[in-house]
Amino acid sequence: MPQLRVPAAFYRGGTSRAVLFGESDLADYAPHEQEAILLAALGSPDPYGREIDGLGGGISSLSKAAVIGPAPLGSDADVTFRFAQVDVERPAVEFLGTCGNISAAIGPFAVDEGMVDIRHPVTTVRVLSVNTGQRYDCHVPIGADGRAEVEGSYSIDGVPAPGAKITLEYLEPGGSLGRGVLPTGWARETIELEDRAPVEASIVDAANPMVLVRAADLGATATEPPESIDADERLHAELEEIRDRAAVRLGLAVNVAEAHARVKSIPKVVMVAPASGYMTTRGTRIERDEVDLVARMLSVGKAHRTFAGTAAICTAVAAAIDGTLVHEAAQPLERANVVRIGHGAGVLDVGVDVESRAEGWHVRSVKTYRTARRIMDGYVYVPEAYLTTRAWFRVPQPVGAGA
Repeated sequence: MPQLRVPAAFYRGGTSRAVLFGESDLADYAPHEQEAILLAALGSPDPYGREIDGLGGGISSLSKAAVIGPAPLGSDADVTFRFAQVDVERPAVEFLGTCGNISAAIGPFAVDEGMVDIRHPVTTVRVLSVNTGQRYDCHVPIGADGRAEVEGSYSIDGVPAPGAKITLEYLEPGGSLGRGVLPTGWARETIELEDRAPVEASIVDAANPMVLVRAADLGATATEPPESIDADERLHAELEEIRDRAAVRLGLAVNVAEAHARVKSIPKVVMVAPASGYMTTRGTRIERDEVDLVARMLSVGKAHRTFAGTAAICTAVAAAIDGTLVHEAAQPLERANVVRIGHGAGVLDVGVDVESRAEGWHVRSVKTYRTARRIMDGYVYVPEAYLTTRAWFRVPQPVGAGA
């Protein structure tokens, strides 16, 4: 059978990669066919966990896709951004939440695809996140050729080369689920666990919902290398159970089993601790006075090798809200309105503007800084069977050899 050709571009945004599609290029396909195209593009499902048959990288931060289209009139936006988290091992695509790293690629994509009017030296692209209903501004430096600038001197930990600095300004990002920045109504609460004592947690929703816990309550430090967290079966299982139970509290699943099996991308779980020195995955030393707190997170069942952009936004917002476990860990903040988060690969700075109102906490805006690069464009090839019930992963397969 022939393969379908679908126009696409391959981008790095921050510390993630994604296949980006124009909305019009998918318009002739039914929703389930669009999901199949995303699966084929990334190489999912792959029971060996490598995504060897596609553009994915075998971990959540490298198994992403996005669909970009023109924004509707009256939306106060230029383009729409529909984020997709593609499961590595299962044939599953989740259009839940958003991605702060891939958010940095949407503005450059819109510039290079001619979707917005260009202004030198920086073009502001107003982006509406379809999944969350929230808007952010992507400030894109423009090169002499009128395309998004790639070269620059700004470095982010987790990316080997510097690039042009892209400012992401999230406007009122609190409450992506529609229930405010503290969606359960509490700055901290107790989560019961099956095989150990309960733990305190803060469930916070800014850009994406997160459940944040003290590392010390789990016998951890939040300075562990990501590989060590994945290798620690007890710690990993407890973090996953906390995440699953928070998903139920948020109404994303009816029970823990459903949360574990079907709702993998949000909420993410983060463990935090007060500022501490540690060695990064690159072998450099981060000193205690370089960070306001240290944090480690799980993303779709694995320890994140750096720190998700939306997790950084939510963690920084939580640090600014009195009563949360993150506020407790981060005090005193050394720089007003900036939270420095120490993660596995280095440090991430997040600017926050949060205020307490009569009706509760309100997030005016959050700023993060990323780089992005178009790696390639052209067509992704999709086996026609992927769009039907004849896809190899939808029928029983004989046991085969080899990884």
